[in-house]
Order: sequence, then C-alpha cells, then structure tokens
Amino acid sequence: MMVGRNEPCPCGSGKKYKKCCERVVTLSVVEKAREDRESQLKHELLNELNQWFYRRMSAEMQLEWIERFKKLLQLEPKRPISYDMSAFFRFWLLFDASCLNGKRPVEIWSSTLRKDPYKERVAKNFCASRVSFYELVDRTGEKLIYRKLVDGKRIIVKHPEKHVLEPLIFARFVRIGNHYEMFGPYTSFLHEMRGEILVQLEKYNHLEEENNRFTAWENGWKVYGWSIHRAEERKNSTTVSSAATKTPVEKSSTWPLAEKKGELPIRIMQQFEQFFVEHVATLQKGTQLLYCKSMEEFHLYLSMRFGSAFDWSLLDEETMIHFLSVWYLDQGKNTPQGARVFLNTLKHLFRWLEEEKIASVYPVFRKVYIHLIRALPSAVEIRKWLLDHGINREMAGEEITDDRKETYMFTVSSTGPIVLIEGKWRQVHMSPLPSFTTEQRFWIHGKLEKRETSCYFTQIDGVYPVLMLDNPLQILNLK
Repeated sequence: MMVGRNEPCPCGSGKKYKKCCERVVTLSVVEKAREDRESQLKHELLNELNQWFYRRMSAEMQLEWIERFKKLLQLEPKRPISYDMSAFFRFWLLFDASCLNGKRPVEIWSSTLRKDPYKERVAKNFCASRVSFYELVDRTGEKLIYRKLVDGKRIIVKHPEKHVLEPLIFARFVRIGNHYEMFGPYTSFLHEMRGEILVQLEKYNHLEEENNRFTAWENGWKVYGWSIHRAEERKNSTTVSSAATKTPVEKSSTWPLAEKKGELPIRIMQQFEQFFVEHVATLQKGTQLLYCKSMEEFHLYLSMRFGSAFDWSLLDEETMIHFLSVWYLDQGKNTPQGARVFLNTLKHLFRWLEEEKIASVYPVFRKVYIHLIRALPSAVEIRKWLLDHGINREMAGEEITDDRKETYMFTVSSTGPIVLIEGKWRQVHMSPLPSFTTEQRFWIHGKLEKRETSCYFTQIDGVYPVLMLDNPLQILNLK
C-alpha cells in the first residue's frame, strides 16, 4: 500500500510520512539496488580479472607457482593438483600470491580500472578480501553471522540459502554493500578441530620467518595446509580399528589405464578454470559441489590416462565410451542422480569449449550422451541390485566347474533374466528383477556357472550399459 507524503507515518509516531520514515525507506531501496548491482558485478569482474591475468602469466611462470603452492600447503610434489584444489590455487594466485612484479595480480588489475566508480568500489573490496577460518555463530532470518577465528571479527552474510551451513570453514568473503558474500571455493572442518586450528593461527601470526619466504597474505594458507592433513589423520585414526577387521576387496578396472603421467598442460587447466569462473562460480553452493565432483572425476581420468600429453583432440568416440560407460562406473560409489549430473556437467563443459572455439568435442560427446543419459543411471541402479541379489549364494558351497571371468550380455525377457552364451540366450537363476530393467541390456563381467537347465552368477565385478555403437571386446578390453 502506497503512503502519501503528507499522511501520518505508518510507524505510529504521529508525524507526517515525509518527515519521518520516507527517507529511511528510500535509503533502504537504494541500498538494496546497489547491493544487487554489485553482487552481479562481482561475477563479471572476476571473469575480467581472470582473463586479464592469463594474458600476462606465462605457462612456465604458472608451473613455478604451482610448485610453490604445493610447498605452501605441504602437498605431495609429484602428485597432480586435484580439480577441487586447482580452484583454490587459482584464487590464491589471483588474490594472495605476489606473482606479478612482486605484487598481487588483483592489486595491479584494480589500478587499471578508471572512470567507473562501481567497478572501482568492487575491485577495492576484491583487494581487501583475505581467505581465513570462520565459525558460524548465529543465523537470524536472512542473515548468517560468521566470526573470524584469528581476530574475532564478525561479518554478516546475507542470502543463507546460497551457503552450506557448516560450523567451521576456510573461506574468502568479499564485501557487497553493507554485508558480505562468500567468494570462491571453501572447505569445511569438524568443529572439534577449532582449538588445534587456533593454536596454528597463533603460531603463524607471531612467527617471523627468515628470508620472508611467504607473505603475510599466505599465513592462512599454511594453516589450511596443516588443517587438511590433520583432518585426514583424524579420519584415518577413527577408521583404522574397523578397517583392520575387514577383508580387503580386490578392485580391478576393466579400462586399461596407463600409469599416472602427471599434471595436465597449463593451457588445459586454464580452460578448466575459465569454465569454472564463467559457469560454475555463479551457481548456488550446493550445485557447485555437484559440478566440482564431476569435474574432479574428469580431471582425475585425464591426468591418469594422458597427463601432460593431453589434448582435446584425443577425446574420440572410443575414448568417450570407455570413460563414460566403463571407467566412471568402475570408480564405484555412484548414484543414478549423480550419473545424470556427471553427464550434464560434461555436456555444459563441451558445449562451452565449442562456443569458445577452443575444441570441437561436443559433437562426439553428444553421440554418446544420447545413449547414456538413460542407460548410465540404469546401469548404476542395476549394478547395486545385482551385487545385493544377483549372486546365487545358495549354491556357493557346490563345486564350481567354470572359474573363468568373462563378459556376458544380460537382459530381462518375459520369462525372466537371461544371458547370451555362444549366440544363444540362456536362463539365469536369480530373484525377480525390478521393473526398470525391462527392455534394457547390460554387459556383466564376472563368473557364470553354467548348468543344463539354468545358469547362475558366482561373482560379479562390473555392470555396464550396452550401447548400440559399441563392441564389447573392444570397449571392455576383455578377451
């Protein structure tokens, strides 16, 4: 309801609206518009900064700073940086590392902005942002209140639905208007580690290091490196007793991976990072996590399979099929929904590569994607069901006549589950299968005991979708 300027103020003060709350309401509307504008500008300027930086930072220089980043966080020197950690590396390089003429890139870039007060204000806030440890102390309506561990300073974060409500995080916040927004990747830690992290923060804040090897901007990163190692130690210490009582399970991949060959070429990592900035960083945090998990798996595969020799042209149809329908499934811990997110993440990446004229991978991917968008989630679901119900444990004590591992085509007919053996379909003895398997075919790799009247699986190592365009022996590399 609109209030006339000469009418009594709705607040009940008895004064006219124009002499009471009109100015306050006007200021709040203006402030809200400014915050919305700066929030949108934040993403645009981050992309601009990223492109500006990579025009000035050679691949050789980045390799040198990758080694420094690993040393700073005490990461294994010979191990490639994971996809999640590469996002942290990119933000460290842009905002914290004095890697351009002894200055931070964000400082030099911000000095080039002229005659645009909005950009200058957001860029100034970029320069002031520092990654640190924060604990969540309160949530009130549309606001979250975080407290910085190192000095107790409190910050107000609006739009809590965009953030994961973790009690203790390592993150970067940037000021937008009168509040803050999370900026870049973050890591959460158990709140039980708060005391240990405080001790490390106190140590580095008062320790004067010889030769000034790392700047003050990097102290938080050193504690972060210590914290991720400490978190891993705590995790291992809680599982070591139970792990000792479990029978180890032999894990073998039907995809013939080469030995790990090291990190991907710098230009490929830059393209990953640019995609992250333009498409992933603008998403809500929950969606970002799903995208990052998919990109992590893709990054791992490329590092293991190709390493420094990778080029987008190597992703031909056969490689796509191996990667998407075999290697991905062999990693385990997949879900039907996760498989859909995985495929759609890659679809957006390959489309972006096509639009940016970087590589023409999307047409090859699309040909496989059309078949897998339904078949891959089904393969994940049927694999879980078969491992639980498809192995005939009642006959486990009987003498096994065939102990070879082979690959069989499997489907469900009107009479029940059947497998293709030497060109003929044979009945398989197992419990009734769920309805989602009807009219779908899968490859099952394992041991099949063949009897006169029926067959039954004694071991199942893998379940893969049957694609109309594949060759089972070629795709699975099983002969």
